[in-house]
Amino acid sequence: MPNELIPVKVKHTLKDLRVRIGMSQTHAANALGITEPTLRKWENDSSVLSFKDMEKVAAFYHVPLDYIFFGSNNAFSEKIRGEH
Repeated sequence: MPNELIPVKVKHTLKDLRVRIGMSQTHAANALGITEPTLRKWENDSSVLSFKDMEKVAAFYHVPLDYIFFGSNNAFSEKIRGEH
């Protein structure tokens, strides 16, 4: 599964996370070990990320995968955390 590609729409959440920590696209891309055009694509377009990339992004922003891809207030997030 690590090499499988999973299509997700991430444009708003990833950009919001980066802006909240006051980081430029250049610095965030360097810290993630990707090119700036790749980060720009992830932030501005629906993109296809590998599971490995998803994990890297979640670790970098210190948030769970479900937050990045589904937002913080939704039934999926609550179910993952055991909330009802």
